[in-house]
This record gives sequence, C-alpha cells and structure tokens, in this order.
Amino acid sequence: MSQRREIETRLALYEDLSGILGAMRSFALAELRKVGKREATQQQLVQNLAAALNDVAFALPPAEKPDADIWLLFGSVRGFCGSFNEDVLRFWQEQTDEQRPVILIGERLHDLLPENDLTFRVPGANGGLDASATIERILPAIADLRQKYRGAPGLIACFRDERGARSQRLLPQADERPAVSGYPPYVFASPAETAAGIAEHYLFHQMVALLLRSVRVENHMRLMQMENAISHLEEGGSELMRQRNRLRQEEIVEEIELMTSGKPTAL
Repeated sequence: MSQRREIETRLALYEDLSGILGAMRSFALAELRKVGKREATQQQLVQNLAAALNDVAFALPPAEKPDADIWLLFGSVRGFCGSFNEDVLRFWQEQTDEQRPVILIGERLHDLLPENDLTFRVPGANGGLDASATIERILPAIADLRQKYRGAPGLIACFRDERGARSQRLLPQADERPAVSGYPPYVFASPAETAAGIAEHYLFHQMVALLLRSVRVENHMRLMQMENAISHLEEGGSELMRQRNRLRQEEIVEEIELMTSGKPTAL
C-alpha cells in the first residue's frame, strides 16, 4: 500500500510539472511567432538602410583597419534553452584570446564568465518587444569602449542562429560604393552629415535584427527543450501508471485471498 501511495504522489507531481511545462511551451511558441514576424520586417528595414547607405557611401571617410575588436555576445535572459549560451561563449573563446573587451548581453550569459576589467554586462531582451530598448543600453557601452581604447576598435557580434554560433562584423562597415555610377542623391544636409546619420541608423537596426534572430533561435531551442521534457514526463507517467495498476492488482488478489481464508482484511 505504501509503495502505491508513493507512486501516486509521484504521478501527481508529474501532472503538476506537465502543466507548468505546457504553459511554458505555449509562451515560447507565442513568442516565437511574434518575433518571427517582427524579424522579417526588421530585415527589410536593414536592407533599405543598406541601400541608402550605399548611395551616400562616397561621403563616408575611408574605413581604417582596427587594431583590436570589441565583441558583442548575444545571450539569453531566461534559461531552459539547451546549449544556447554555452555555444555563443565557446565560439567567442575559440576566436579570441579573451584579452579583448567583451559586452555580455543577457543574464544567463553573465553567469558563465567571471567579472573583470574587460567584461561588461548589459541586461538582455525578454522578447522581441524589448529588442530596441536592449540595443539602446548597448550603444553607450560601445561608445565608452571605443573612446577608452585607442585606434577606434572594431565591433563584432557573436550570436546563435539555426546553424550554430557565428560572428558578424559590424564596424568598420563595408566600404561599398553605388553599383551604378550617376548623380549623387539630393539631400538637404551635407553629404557627410547625411552619410554619418544613415550609418548610425544602419548600425542600430542591424543590431536589432541580430538580436531578434537570437531571440527567435533561443525560443525555438526552448520550445524543443519543452517538447522533450513533456515527452519524458509522459513516458515516465505511463510507466508509473502501469506500476500502480500492477500493485493495485496484487493488493486486490491479496484481499481476495484473505477473504476466502476467513481472515479479516485490511479494508
């Protein structure tokens, strides 16, 4: 009897866990759909800004090769997303000697590296709606670091997408020129001022697009974790139910034997 009650207690726990995981799965699925739509719009905006920047690239100062780079590591705020944060950190460690300034984005990523003078921490984005606000927190840190280190260091983003962790250079921006020669676009401000403004907007929205991609992949990995966990609980619950039924059958047999023997039962 005590063993069956223990199994029933575990079954009740499995049921509670399944309910919690089901709610978390629904949240991840909803966030995945929202950020997917937002990411598509953001990518189109980045493409439009890239075309505009290409039109005024003649007014930009020539890009200088940086002596060093600042790394942006896009992690997650919440856990239960597999090796998402570990993959990003491992890729960065393989690409650098860790003696360069790095900005960690996301609280889960903060926990993976000790604090030092070269490590800067920025709160991450809970979802797609927080992406722009998160980039607004990152930009001052980038500006401070570029002023602190001589030679205007470059900027490299490290993030996780469908293929795994990868990097993308953000600064210096590609030295592009219009594909077709012709008259420069008509602008109200000076070409240099216009080009600098477009380059600033392009960098901002490029970072937003990368963060949205990171959030989407994070939620996809979280959804897969939820599915695996729920499947494991269902399998474990089915096995416990079989054990409970078997024990109950044994108890019934014992009760029948006691009744037929004329001895008092435990009921």
